[in-house]
Amino acid sequence: MTIDDCRPKAAYPLLTSLAAFARAAIRPQTLLARAIVTVLLIKLIAVGGMMLARHYTDRSALADAAGVADRLGPSSQP
Repeated sequence: MTIDDCRPKAAYPLLTSLAAFARAAIRPQTLLARAIVTVLLIKLIAVGGMMLARHYTDRSALADAAGVADRLGPSSQP
């Protein structure tokens, strides 16, 4: 039994395309690609910071059930 026998065959194209995407992100070839990678990294850092801020702040609900029901209107199901 080899290592290739253990890998699922359906996931192989997905894994190879993800690996190619990661290689392209690590070493972008053009100025536009470098700018896109930079913007995506800034967005990733911003989202991570927002998640950390949300985790460490008050966890009270932003909207209660009555407020959501009021905004959505009456239910169409009986």
